[in-house]
Amino acid sequence: MAALALAIAFAFGNLYKFSFFSPEVRISALDIAVFSLTILALPLNLKKYRSLAVPIAAFFTVSLISLVLALPTYGWPAIFVGSMYLVRWVVFSLFFASIIQLIKPVKIAYIIYSLGLLTVVISLGQYLIFPDIRSLVVSEWDPHYYRAVGQFLDPGFTGILLVFTLIFLTLNPFKNHLINLITWSASYLAFALTYSRSSYAAFLVSMAYIAWKIKGWKFFMGILLLFGVTLAILPRAPDGEGVKLERTSSIQARIDSWTTAWRIFTQHPILGVGFNVYRYAQGASLKSHAGAGADSSLLFVAATTGLVGLLVYLWYLRRLYLLSTMNHELRTTLVGLLVHSLFLNSLFYPAVMVWIALLLSVSGSLPGPLPPAPISSRRDSN
Repeated sequence: MAALALAIAFAFGNLYKFSFFSPEVRISALDIAVFSLTILALPLNLKKYRSLAVPIAAFFTVSLISLVLALPTYGWPAIFVGSMYLVRWVVFSLFFASIIQLIKPVKIAYIIYSLGLLTVVISLGQYLIFPDIRSLVVSEWDPHYYRAVGQFLDPGFTGILLVFTLIFLTLNPFKNHLINLITWSASYLAFALTYSRSSYAAFLVSMAYIAWKIKGWKFFMGILLLFGVTLAILPRAPDGEGVKLERTSSIQARIDSWTTAWRIFTQHPILGVGFNVYRYAQGASLKSHAGAGADSSLLFVAATTGLVGLLVYLWYLRRLYLLSTMNHELRTTLVGLLVHSLFLNSLFYPAVMVWIALLLSVSGSLPGPLPPAPISSRRDSN
């Protein structure tokens, strides 16, 4: 039941959200599923997971202090919004402990396959059936045209989840070569149709890492050839600005976002402006889906929790990376995610955090054995 609830919630993505106590706090089906499963699991015995629980608790403490200090400036409504998102971050960060208690390790690989392929099918279906989502601009979504945006209605975040899917399929291929070819090709096609340059960069770095550690550089040369051909033959809708890989408008918007985040950080260098009150600090629209974060996860952390919060969060990331020593899927995913997070606030994206939690729950560094890949052949040496 837990696996089914997670899959259904993942499939809903951002297609529907409702307000929770405040119009600025929007709850998705994935939020409900993760919170419910966490309550069912009640992972209170966190001593076993001390290596992650301690930095998570430390970042929570620093973020909470930053919110308290922001109260005189932004008032209770803003602090309430920030505190709700802080609670969500803690729950999602500890979700791996709930997964360990609720789901058998051998089933987790099936769940990851399912979530990845769900995203592939929905993204391709959306591209074919509903390629023009410019009408959603009234709901504060970006006006994408002939781009795969999937259930998350955003090519950047859908793109990184498709990169995760490609990483997992590359390291855990199906035994049936035809099925493996079909699933990998479909995933790659959906990924390519996002036209997300940050996801493209994450994909290339991830594949380079796999080549370096596991498959050899012939593998990466094949990936480069495939990617080069893809760029040459990708369809370009004549009216779509987003399909132009040479577009500069989004580059300028990203630079502006980085500049704003850096300015806010320099004005509040110690503890930041307050966790997730960034929207209020920059005077963004309360309805905007983009105004709550900066186009860089680490800049977002620095601006909202200051240098203290940034150092603690980097400690948390380092612990995550060290726990992935014996888990190639997790480490490669983290490498790709860190590249992607330079351009989008993907480290704090709920669906991304769920994927990391699933991989983390079978890490050989945590209690419980690393399960064998149930439907895969072992990795190639070249």
